[in-house]
Amino acid sequence: MEETIEKITQDLIAAAKRFYEARFQLGNGGNLSARYPGKEWMIVKGTDVAFSEVSEKTLVITDFNGALVSGSIKPSKEALLHGALYRRLPDVQAIMHCHSPWATGWAASGKPLEFATYHSKLKLKGEVPVFDSGTYAVPEDFFPTILAHFDRYPEARAFLLKGHGQLAVGKNVWDAAYNAELVEETAQIGVISVLMGTHT
Repeated sequence: MEETIEKITQDLIAAAKRFYEARFQLGNGGNLSARYPGKEWMIVKGTDVAFSEVSEKTLVITDFNGALVSGSIKPSKEALLHGALYRRLPDVQAIMHCHSPWATGWAASGKPLEFATYHSKLKLKGEVPVFDSGTYAVPEDFFPTILAHFDRYPEARAFLLKGHGQLAVGKNVWDAAYNAELVEETAQIGVISVLMGTHT
């Protein structure tokens, strides 16, 4: 059963608030989005809007090229990347990108995130690689590198961005949010394992 625009919008607002309160995303960075049912559009956070400020007024509707369809503010700088992922991955209905500390810390190593628990292996699937685009916002000419990863691992649910954070996808808003939370938990366990000398 297809979700309504109202439910998707409220889920985006609630997920953003949850991440802000969990300190996964402070300041006005990060972004989140969801497909607009029945069209090649997405509902996405406006640029420079803090997760604590996400509301009906600070969410906008764009096409997959980031062109504004509805709303009064500019869309997130990462809207183009979200659109490219939606276009390539028909099963993905929502995307969560945040600068959560443990995941961002792990990304600095440049090493793929290892599945520290059976749960992370079960849920995240494929592999969680680290990409280094060398920029604040992922440029379009780097998209093929990211999309090639999903071509290789169609069930992959997340990746890390060096110096930038993490991005998780899901079958709905909460699935994407839970995957992002699992990435953060897995990174934390991984870092602790390294510090304790138990990392394999």
